[in-house]
Formats: sequence, C-alpha cells, structure tokens
Amino acid sequence: MLRRKVVKGGPYWPIASRIKERYRNSTQQDGPVTFKEFVQYLIDPRTRRFDVHWQQFHEMCQPCRIRYDFIGHYETLAQDTRYVLSRLGIDNVPLPSFNAKYNSSHHVAEIFAQLTENEIQRLVDVYRLDFALFGYSTNISEF
Repeated sequence: MLRRKVVKGGPYWPIASRIKERYRNSTQQDGPVTFKEFVQYLIDPRTRRFDVHWQQFHEMCQPCRIRYDFIGHYETLAQDTRYVLSRLGIDNVPLPSFNAKYNSSHHVAEIFAQLTENEIQRLVDVYRLDFALFGYSTNISEF
C-alpha cells in the first residue's frame, strides 16, 4: 500500500507559509490565512503560479479548443445538476443537500467588505476573462 508523505500542516502549508511571510509581520505567523491575505497573494505581481483550485479557468480549460455542451454556475448548482442528469436520463438520483448559507449574497458581501475597492478591482482584473467567459459582471459595485 502506498502512503502519502504528510507535509507539516497539510498540502497547502507551503503556500500558507509564503502568504503569512509576505503579508504578516514576523511576530504574527500563527493562525490560518485570512481571506484578505489570500486575495493579496492572488493580486500580487510576485505570484507567478496559481494552484489548480484558483487558476484562471480560461488558462486551464482551453475554451477555444473544446466545444462545451453545458456550462453551469455555482449559484445554480442544484438546478444545473438536475438539468444535466435529466438530459442523461438519470432523473431519480438523490442530490446532496446544498447549504445556501455559503451561497447567499449577504455572505459574499460580508467577505468582500474585508477588501478595499482597489483590492477588489485588482482581483477582478486577475479573473476578468473568466468573468466574461461565464457571463458575470465585472462591475465591482455589484459585489
């Protein structure tokens, strides 16, 4: 049986450490990375590579080479899932419950309130092509 070597603090420990080193003073390295620190990392010109979980989608999926049949959105995940399953002829599959708490616009507004307008604008700039690709507004007053 293969065993995976456990890195101190998990697979994202090296990235978390780098973020803390960049955006915290040297005496405050404890605690998890905050959303604001993570955004600072994403918009920092020194950040060269993105992990697959936050990589710009247009750089991963090759949208010009693949003809997609369906593009779903996180906001409509339950409806999109039912639609795709229905198209596949799989109508009676129980779906896991979806926690709307983390999808509410109020929750998103609370998270983005931690950022300055400049940070939000720079984050939008990083993902601008993805916003266009999936039909999202880049007007930061809507965040």
